[in-house]
Amino acid sequence: MDINSQPDYSPSRLVFSGGSDFNKAVRARVDEHFDGGKRRDDPRLQRKALIIALWFLASYVLIFTTDAAWVQVLLCVSYALAAAAMGFNIFHDSIHGSFSSSPRLNSFLSRATCSVLGTGRYFWWYKHNVLHHRFTNVFGWDDDLETRGSLRMSPCQPWQPKFKNQHRWFYFLYCMTSLEWVFLKDFVQYLTLHINPYRAIPPLSRGEKREFWSSKAFYFAFFVLPPFIFLPAGRVLVGMLIFHFTLSLTLAFIFNLAHAIEKADFPAPSGDPATIEDEWAAHQMRTTVNFATDNRFLNWFTGGLNFQIEHHLFPGISHTHYPAISAIVRDTALEFGLPYNNYETYIGTVRSHFRIMRTLGTEPAS
Repeated sequence: MDINSQPDYSPSRLVFSGGSDFNKAVRARVDEHFDGGKRRDDPRLQRKALIIALWFLASYVLIFTTDAAWVQVLLCVSYALAAAAMGFNIFHDSIHGSFSSSPRLNSFLSRATCSVLGTGRYFWWYKHNVLHHRFTNVFGWDDDLETRGSLRMSPCQPWQPKFKNQHRWFYFLYCMTSLEWVFLKDFVQYLTLHINPYRAIPPLSRGEKREFWSSKAFYFAFFVLPPFIFLPAGRVLVGMLIFHFTLSLTLAFIFNLAHAIEKADFPAPSGDPATIEDEWAAHQMRTTVNFATDNRFLNWFTGGLNFQIEHHLFPGISHTHYPAISAIVRDTALEFGLPYNNYETYIGTVRSHFRIMRTLGTEPAS
């Protein structure tokens, strides 16, 4: 299966049955906005990608050029932030096919970024493009709600005593996300062909298997082994922890803020086949939240992920266009009686995430 073709593969029978012209209307209005203009190949994104790539490489290389521990700590933090920016801006757009109008360039960029970040491209594509974007905030379908039973991320998830007071320690688990992802989770998913307890993964082709192992080999050869060869092992281990803790928290406190949040809905399907009584696009409006869209730094750094509503409706458009189409989406949603969920500040969004984690950790009333 070619992951760049994004075939119409459904991992389970889940139906969106609502009738509405919202999707048709908002797409027609966005089409009118572009009026035949390019939705990809934005020079702003190309310039940003070059800056981030240079930032990433410079941070990594400079770690080898100094013996000062405090400088290496700062460089590890810089390296992690650059890795997050690369994931947000280059990998995320290219895996959605929205970086360039050239499928070959999108494929190259998504493969290259996975190779330098150490992540399995196929598994991310299935987790994100297939499960998360199609079944947003539906427990048992959306893998972004899965933590292998460590946290309760949805009110539809059965409560267990271990979730009590999760709001006091969930961020410690967040710190481990990328470390587990690179060194454990990808390999478990490769061997079991399960992305979580509910969803199986379509088998990899021979080419996808070769890509997985060659990408991992490249990462270990160029980004894991060299520090142990040229730097003291103890300092390398500390640096790796600083890198992964910084990267993990940065990823978690961007991706999780758009859905695991108080204003977002967590609908439960019912019936046979499992049915969500809503149009798919309307479902996206109810389950997705924007945040801090006036924050120029976040707009640049997060690759438009703070414009999560626009991203879910139009993942094939380069994120640099999201601010321009956001008013169209907002006005159309309100016209159809749909919410346009938004938090004005980043801090306010983080606080809301903490509150919902506390609520989800509280034992439901019997």
